[in-house]
Amino acid sequence: MSDKKKIALVELTTYHEECLYSQVQFLHDAGYQVTLILNPRNSRNVDSYGISKGYIKYYNPRATAFFLKRISNWFSLYQYITKNSFEKIIFNTASSNKETIALTYFLPKRIRRYGIIHNLRKLNESTSQKIVNKKLKDYYVLNDFLLDSSEIDDKSIRLHSFYPIFFPRYKLKKTIEKNEDYWICIPGELNYKRRDYDIVLKALSKLDKVGKIKVVILGKMPYDAPATIKFLKQIDKLGLKKYFITFSDFIENEDFHSYIKKSDFIMAPVSLTEQHYLKFKITGAYNLAFAYQKPLICPKELDIIPDLKANSHFYEDENSLAKIFKGITNERLPKLELYHDEKWQYSVQQKQYIQLLLKSDYGKN
Repeated sequence: MSDKKKIALVELTTYHEECLYSQVQFLHDAGYQVTLILNPRNSRNVDSYGISKGYIKYYNPRATAFFLKRISNWFSLYQYITKNSFEKIIFNTASSNKETIALTYFLPKRIRRYGIIHNLRKLNESTSQKIVNKKLKDYYVLNDFLLDSSEIDDKSIRLHSFYPIFFPRYKLKKTIEKNEDYWICIPGELNYKRRDYDIVLKALSKLDKVGKIKVVILGKMPYDAPATIKFLKQIDKLGLKKYFITFSDFIENEDFHSYIKKSDFIMAPVSLTEQHYLKFKITGAYNLAFAYQKPLICPKELDIIPDLKANSHFYEDENSLAKIFKGITNERLPKLELYHDEKWQYSVQQKQYIQLLLKSDYGKN
């Protein structure tokens, strides 16, 4: 029998799968025996985690619409966790899902609970999150600035940060050809609520002639989706199709990361209308930029975040964004001293992540 400490890493939703790989590696390197408990829709990339099939369990909360059957399925999962002698359990998304909420509340006290909170606003405003808070007191956040970006009403809650910015070593796809154009990548599916595409289009419209710029919308854009129809009409009306690379189908991970690697800039044109990105959460574009040490292009309001201030070009409106675009095409954009802090090293992030788990080993949790 293995004398390794047993830990379960759980993701029952279909969100935030990109955070799993870093955690698996951190835990393996710290000597833990890791079991993944996953929604089957997260199985696409599981082979890259380095975990044998015997330590992967799939559980689909939506496998049945019948209430009693759903409870029975949940109880089977509960028994699996309690009978497998896990010392600790980490919820990759410590909210949102009823089954996750029930697990955090009903698991025996001997199993230490931890989780990632992806939106701090929930800690104060979500009734279901307050149920989780009764049993789960230690949350990871995904950027240092979130440790004190907002006041948490429940003073027993403790926040700890780490950066899930490490990915499998995907091969660079040679079929993805890049000429002399500068690629500005906006990761994620087309979403007008989360991102301000209009300011990008207005800035591109101010360029005097076709520059050497391609804006890569790195996410699925189904042709029949209302957002896609709106976007394609906009760029057609403004004569901006020549500036864009888009995808109608799902992008495989190897392709996705090849586009990120080949991009010259990562852009995060986040919508700040509700100020969520200034206080409560981050966008995944940050971590992709951090992972591949790419310069970011961000709204000026975000320069209060130290990691962005050090590694970004900022715009205030379409005129200043157009100036950045022009600076890229004529190669006169100011050079940034990128990613000099030791925090970007794997060893630093691994230590930061594991520190919290070690505290409970010594009775300090």
